[in-house]
Amino acid sequence: MKSDDPVTKETVERLCAQADLPLGPERRTRLVPMLAGLIAAANELSRKMAAAAHQSILPILRFPER
Repeated sequence: MKSDDPVTKETVERLCAQADLPLGPERRTRLVPMLAGLIAAANELSRKMAAAAHQSILPILRFPER
């Protein structure tokens, strides 16, 4: 799924199948607008944080090597 693709009932059904998440049809249908809103908000935040003005104030994360 591309980040600009709309979230549809089919998208949610595919994600539930891939995650082996047995949700009923009504719950999957209710997930569509919720997931669409979350993805839109995450994409907006990502774009804002990637702006040059924010790059100098963001902490650099480094995961420990194992």
